[in-house]
Amino acid sequence: MEESKNLNWKPTDKRFVAFIDILGFKDLVMRSSHADIYSLLSKLSNHKDTIARIQESKQFSEMYEDVGIYTVSFSDSIALFSKNDSADNFDFFTYSTGWLFARAIENSIPLKGAIAYGEISINKTNQIYFGQAIIDAYLLEEELNYFGIIAHNSIDNFLNNLKEESEQRIRYVETSTPLKCGNISHLNLNWFDLLEAFEKNKNKDDIIAIINQFKTTVSGSPRRYVDNTITIINQIINSA
Repeated sequence: MEESKNLNWKPTDKRFVAFIDILGFKDLVMRSSHADIYSLLSKLSNHKDTIARIQESKQFSEMYEDVGIYTVSFSDSIALFSKNDSADNFDFFTYSTGWLFARAIENSIPLKGAIAYGEISINKTNQIYFGQAIIDAYLLEEELNYFGIIAHNSIDNFLNNLKEESEQRIRYVETSTPLKCGNISHLNLNWFDLLEAFEKNKNKDDIIAIINQFKTTVSGSPRRYVDNTITIINQIINSA
């Protein structure tokens, strides 16, 4: 993804990272045609391109002076990196990650992910991406058992120490979260209200109907992701 022409990224800086994975990708490849998989990945790519176009717009340049997001895709995974750890970068990163996730769910692409914070090195030319935060996000994402985005404790610490105003911090909601080891209290990114159905109708049932559509693609144990997601939706929206 190309950042705005007036942005110069430091190779190493404090950044936010989101590691997002397509659920059941191996099974999806086995039961779907190559063309169907290509179409699915193309939809995701189009949504990423939308974020890139926003950053290249004049309105974005006038609103932000030192903000950007860089995305990397490989097979069934996507990583999003912020330019640095300013409040503006945190806001744009949070909104963009939630928006991308919501658009994918609306296109029946099952995702789960995790967000972390820390020192990260990025070399776009040589495709070098390194930092403990990337590992933290990846490992936490592996633990998650619902269609959602969980926040690593490094995000908790960042928010606790954040002194600047942040419009998007309200999107992080602490709730009982389904992990492989059981339900544990964690901050989660509220991407539900970025769904078009919710934005237009403010109707929780519309969101649940979108999630229930995934039941037509899986049986047995994988359906726990559907049930768990509906539980989280009820927990977050009812507490709002």
